[in-house]
Amino acid sequence: MMNWLDSHCHINDTAFREDLDAVLEHMAENDVTKAMIISSYIEDYEFAKTISHEKIAFKRSLGIYPGDADAVDETLFERFASLFEEETCCAIGEIGLDYHWTSDNKEKQKEIFSRQVRLAQELHKPVIIHSRDAIEDTYEILKSCPVKGVMHCYSDDADWAKKFLELGFYISIAGPVTWKKAKKELEVIHAVPVDRLLIETDCPYLAPSPMRGRRNEPSFVVYTGKKIAEELGIGEESFKRQLNENYHSLFTL
Repeated sequence: MMNWLDSHCHINDTAFREDLDAVLEHMAENDVTKAMIISSYIEDYEFAKTISHEKIAFKRSLGIYPGDADAVDETLFERFASLFEEETCCAIGEIGLDYHWTSDNKEKQKEIFSRQVRLAQELHKPVIIHSRDAIEDTYEILKSCPVKGVMHCYSDDADWAKKFLELGFYISIAGPVTWKKAKKELEVIHAVPVDRLLIETDCPYLAPSPMRGRRNEPSFVVYTGKKIAEELGIGEESFKRQLNENYHSLFTL
């Protein structure tokens, strides 16, 4: 049997500090044996390096989150940049733009985002993109600096997804595709070729049905994966095999 995977999780978050061992066991029990741990803070990245389990293969990423752009000075940026060069940093992310919570610092967000994308290009590392209410600016920046990457927790429409596919990006689908009002998410998975799809939890957020309302964790990615396979009419083993190929193709650049 093939394994499931979680292409974007935050098990280094404080939400998991008290029962991380149990969370890892749940992953192993549910055959979620590959995962990308995302860090937005240097301390979380260092902690992510300590997370291990004999049955789970972890990859790790680091990136300056758009919501933190205002707090980034040159010294801090250079600290991040130096860590991007580490072999343990398999991807740069999550990075991007978020105009939902803060839209009065768009230029600063775009500056920090653009600089990280350029570093990813120089280092030949993929990017993990966060975009919320900022899809046009996100697209223009990525179009201007060709890199490989994934649109994490994709929440825009199918037409925009096709534009990012043209840039060579993967589209990652999270728990909301299992929710009752998931019309847009379902349209997206039908518009994206299966060899460009990934799945994720973005835990501890966005738990899929039937776990909605609970703290999300990587083992719950199985609900998302099964829903997509069923919706697309693909056998689970075939879908898992394709997910593994996509994951390794992107994150072993």
